[in-house]
Amino acid sequence: MVRTSNRLLVSSILCVGAFVLTRFALEAFVAPRTTAPSLQSKLQLNARGGGEYDISDADIQNFYNSLLTGAGGDPPKGTVLSELIVKFFHGDFTPQGFKRYSGLWKGPPPGNIGKKDIAVGVAKLKEQMANPMFVTKGGVGYGVDEMQKVEDDGKGWVWLAAEMSPGGLAVELFKSVPYGKRAILVAKQS
Repeated sequence: MVRTSNRLLVSSILCVGAFVLTRFALEAFVAPRTTAPSLQSKLQLNARGGGEYDISDADIQNFYNSLLTGAGGDPPKGTVLSELIVKFFHGDFTPQGFKRYSGLWKGPPPGNIGKKDIAVGVAKLKEQMANPMFVTKGGVGYGVDEMQKVEDDGKGWVWLAAEMSPGGLAVELFKSVPYGKRAILVAKQS
């Protein structure tokens, strides 16, 4: 009986010691959590119009400028962007909808998407961005009713944005800010 109580006492002392040691380690090496937003972040939020998801013209221009820093040209073969562009733009846009290309990809190797297929997809993407046949409603704000969204906000930007759909990752064109989607690129419609 004495041994059982000693083991219990030693075990509880070791547990308390481990708890105190981990609390000390967390306080010493991990930055403390901030519970309330700072005054500066509140001021910045109010300066942008007060909404958490507001996007200003300056934000759009900065995003556009960041896209102009690359070397240019078509996206490289094998990247997600090139695969999405080929999937959603290599084909025919008809009034009944988009008819995806169903032939053999040029490769190399034949049957796989290659540089020639990517070039066709990018050319069709540029054509659709200049004069989109199918535009998805966007703008207004995040989490807004579909009836309040607009097809064109009149700012002259065309967006390519992605979102998850039941069939996988989908890409859509917008002529207003694509709230709630993942913006891939933005270009001036002119």
